[in-house]
Amino acid sequence: MHRVRLAATLTAVLLAALPGCNRVDPEYTPLRHPFRGATLLVDTDSPAQHWREDHHAAWLDPIARTPQAHWLTGPEDLADLRPYLDAARARRALPVVVIYHIPNLDCAGPDGGGASGPTAYAQFIGRTAQVLGASRAAVILEPDGVAAECFDNARARLLADATRTLADAGNHVYLDAGHPRWRPAEETAERLHRAGIARAEGFSVNVANRQSTTDSQRWGRRVSDLVGGREMVIDTSRNGLAAPPHDEWCNASPQALGQLPTTEPKLDRVAALLWIKNPGESDGPCGKGEPAPGVFSPAQARTLIAATPWLPAAARRAAAHASPPVS
Repeated sequence: MHRVRLAATLTAVLLAALPGCNRVDPEYTPLRHPFRGATLLVDTDSPAQHWREDHHAAWLDPIARTPQAHWLTGPEDLADLRPYLDAARARRALPVVVIYHIPNLDCAGPDGGGASGPTAYAQFIGRTAQVLGASRAAVILEPDGVAAECFDNARARLLADATRTLADAGNHVYLDAGHPRWRPAEETAERLHRAGIARAEGFSVNVANRQSTTDSQRWGRRVSDLVGGREMVIDTSRNGLAAPPHDEWCNASPQALGQLPTTEPKLDRVAALLWIKNPGESDGPCGKGEPAPGVFSPAQARTLIAATPWLPAAARRAAAHASPPVS
């Protein structure tokens, strides 16, 4: 802990020398450690679970019956958030919610699918906080939002305001930091400071990517040293095999399920290992004719399960030979 405190003390000095870093807020809110002793929710209303039931596809159990995050990609998703929160409350589980709706989403411009502008985004965040109510959810805020090429002061302010709104409502915010192959730890920390990490519980690493847990944790520790010892959560949903070359991210192959979610990761500065990206859901067409982003693909789910080294051989065979053929 001495090293963490020393690193936090030096953060302002280290980051002041980085380009674009005009101010560092040294007042970090106390950590609340929401994952300690928490139960994670298996969502019985997920697309994977529905597909499993509709097709009597028991081979899909390694995905359908594993806790995963619940995604919000716009106001239309708030209706489905309520039953998810009700289920978490009934099972005394910690809700894990992903918000993915920032303007200029994926730096794709006005047609990228995010909010139409700052006002619409602030309204969406406010409405989300209202629906979350007293659930005290763990919120993964804007995958790729900090690491993206189009990150600027305007986006930083949006993220900082969203962090403040959600945290003040009692939720536990984890700003997404990207992954080890994207940006150096020092640059990532500088961006996180501008995006309001001092008010957040921590940051997320490797969301929807396939970097190893070891590399993610090692890089995340360096980031943590520069942001007051904030904790991280690591997405292990699809990192069961070596990361693909050239940082291929869109429905990469080969790929496999990673370590099961746990709130007892026994890794320094890691609050939890989670399945944040829902395994089996497409990253997008990727020029290969796959479904749109976020659409469940039983074919991808089958590939993931069949290639997962830690699953029993019978489970891998059942997925590989699933009948009738999946598409």
